[in-house]
Amino acid sequence: MKKCPVCGVSVKVENLERHVRNQHPRAQVEREQILTEAERTEVHRSAPRTRPAMTRRGKMIAAAVAIVLIIVIVALAFRPNVGLSVGQIAPDFTATTSDDGTVHLNSLRGRPVFLEFMDVDCIHCLNEAQNVLPTLYATYSSRVTFLSVDVDILGSPDTKDRINTFRTQTGNSWTFVLPNAPITQSYGITSTPTMYVLDRNGVIVGAFFGETPYPDLAASLDRALQG
Repeated sequence: MKKCPVCGVSVKVENLERHVRNQHPRAQVEREQILTEAERTEVHRSAPRTRPAMTRRGKMIAAAVAIVLIIVIVALAFRPNVGLSVGQIAPDFTATTSDDGTVHLNSLRGRPVFLEFMDVDCIHCLNEAQNVLPTLYATYSSRVTFLSVDVDILGSPDTKDRINTFRTQTGNSWTFVLPNAPITQSYGITSTPTMYVLDRNGVIVGAFFGETPYPDLAASLDRALQG
């Protein structure tokens, strides 16, 4: 506290200059009579620092950045799981086939595997099965094992009979696996067709989501054969 040099009232040091300015506007008082330089320095040093007011442009930029961040966060939160990535080892599984057999994925090691996840009610799977995969199979089946797994995420239940009818109508003569929820989950399948090319050691060397042209699939199989 310090007394006002005009009225003698005790005032906090940090408020004294404002007191003199507001209460005694006409008083002829020198700055040094109010506060010494040391006191003024101490007041300035201990005063709380306030953030500068944001300009209108600054507020607009901040709002735009906030909107972008919200969009990114929402997109990440609702981004569909698109399965596994190149370089991962394909999860092993044992499953029942549509011809009442059993297939064990790891037992297929030693040669590349073309692993397709499909649904008989998926129009994109049908297009791929009719227009791309028969030629791919004819070209590579002597060196690559083909295996399709029905995931049954669309339409009516994919029974053994429906899957075999699909095979016949599309001319896909390789092995088809009956729907198996643990397999679907382990591969993170949420859309069809999803296709993987595995090398001789079961490592994913190609990953394709959605209808894919023959040259892209063939190039991936060639890489698997060369590895």
